[in-house]
Amino acid sequence: MNKYVKNAGVVAAVLGATFSLAACGNKSSDSASAKKTITISVDKGYKNYINDIKGKFEKDNNVKVVVKTKDALSTLDALKLDGPAGKAPDVMMAPFDRVGVLGKQGQLANVKLVSGRYDSNAKKLVTLNGKQYGEPAVIETLVAYYNKDLISQAPKTFKDLEAISKDSKYAYANDKTKNVGFLCQWTNFYNAYGLIKGYGGYVFGSNNTNPKKIGLNNAGAVEGLTYITNWFTKVWPKGMQSTTSNENFITDQFTSGKTAVVIDGPWMAATYKKAKVNYGVSTIPTLDNGKKYQAFGGGKAWVISKYTKNKALSQKFIDYLTNDKNQEKFYKDIQEIPANSNARKYVVKHGTELSKAVINQFEDAEPMPNLPEMAEVWTGAENLVVNAASGKQTPKQAADAAVKQIKQSIEQKYKD
Repeated sequence: MNKYVKNAGVVAAVLGATFSLAACGNKSSDSASAKKTITISVDKGYKNYINDIKGKFEKDNNVKVVVKTKDALSTLDALKLDGPAGKAPDVMMAPFDRVGVLGKQGQLANVKLVSGRYDSNAKKLVTLNGKQYGEPAVIETLVAYYNKDLISQAPKTFKDLEAISKDSKYAYANDKTKNVGFLCQWTNFYNAYGLIKGYGGYVFGSNNTNPKKIGLNNAGAVEGLTYITNWFTKVWPKGMQSTTSNENFITDQFTSGKTAVVIDGPWMAATYKKAKVNYGVSTIPTLDNGKKYQAFGGGKAWVISKYTKNKALSQKFIDYLTNDKNQEKFYKDIQEIPANSNARKYVVKHGTELSKAVINQFEDAEPMPNLPEMAEVWTGAENLVVNAASGKQTPKQAADAAVKQIKQSIEQKYKD
């Protein structure tokens, strides 16, 4: 673990700042010592990008930007202790689902978003109770991958997927009565939610602002879960009911040319490329009820520690990180989709098929709820699909049981 230790240079900077005020802007060597320092902590994959762009900001603001590398989640987990101890960075990157939680806990500073940079979905991901606790940096959501050597074009509807599942050339090698033409790890609630939402289910009431109302067992949610269950019982091999090994099974079937279509995230592209799959990427096919597959929209944001001594400079820095030019460079260097709407236009024009699919799918995405209570949803819905798919419970029973568990957990852990 990296430690953020104040050294004598910081003390000198403080003393220098006092002296420079007395000097009324004198451009002596004493003025130079007034330069402030802000620290940013990022995963090592972002280090070169930050170092490439920080120079202009440093020059324009007479500030030194120190770049530290550390796993983002570890940095966030340590903030509660490192912040009061003066060891926390000023600026960090946080997954959207951590922004609201940390904001409510008082670990993050409020930020102001630059007008015109973000669409409503991106804004929702960093907003809790009307306050923003981060500036959107990256967006991501599920997409459909298809093997161009097996099918000539991307499937448009789930009817197309159902037709593929009846094609004998995709019969499962170990059980010809089963079919692997289309696969998705629906035992993972993150993956299944887009279909459940498309049928009318939802996580929290009032557009995910009311955790006392859970919509994962309403009529629409049960209809969606029933549709999912039919794939497990009538089409897929029994191993697909696993909550862990099915992920590797799906990847193996797709990379070995036995599966035509999978639904997964942009993070899988590198694996498929390494396996030399001739794949295409598109938005997820339209559901049988004519609705869109409303997968969770997520990603990452730049956040500021509540404990920073340089709030104004940190705000200025994240504004700089997320301007159009730097978000375009972010895409070119990192190949992650910028949250900045103007930079996204650049990606649509110059980006990859994967990037364009993510952007198009994000338009129909459900911004991932950033309420702290969402943690109980992940736990409560963990076996939602499995219990229905295995026949242990009916879809209605499985949904009711999951919602009961979620509500009880929320009532026990969140009294206010």
